[in-house]
Amino acid sequence: MIFLRACRWLEQALTRVELGTALLAFAAMLGLSVADIVGRNLFHATLPGGDLVLRQLVLWVALPGAALAVAAQRHLHLDPANLAARPAWQKLTAIPFNLGAALVCALLTQAAWAYWQDEWLYQSGEAIWLAWLGLILPIAFGLLALHFLLRAVLALPDRIASDEAA
Repeated sequence: MIFLRACRWLEQALTRVELGTALLAFAAMLGLSVADIVGRNLFHATLPGGDLVLRQLVLWVALPGAALAVAAQRHLHLDPANLAARPAWQKLTAIPFNLGAALVCALLTQAAWAYWQDEWLYQSGEAIWLAWLGLILPIAFGLLALHFLLRAVLALPDRIASDEAA
């Protein structure tokens, strides 16, 4: 019981951080976009590297948003067994599907980390800040894996309750 409460607390804490991150990135995107439009129209100039930062900020909004969707169980469910299944079936398949999704996201985390390390090695000195922004890929996939793992753990009481009712 204490373990489940700790898992719920961890998921709530993660969602607060992810929501704050996504909101800050969105505000930065909005501010940078307005500055870029004003700069183009009034001064016929753009912010150096502004387009690159905007592209990265899209990831900083979208990927924490994906983790928030998993935490709220509002993500895309691509598993055919659950598309038209009854709630009882969904309770039976929740744990293996969430564990499978966690495994896939863990593999994507490892691949994103290798990609980021390669990008870090070959980044020019004046654009090193861009590599730091790219850290969102391994961080976000790691958070997604953690959320799916937490979803599998938090589905255990439902599974135990359905087994006792049968």
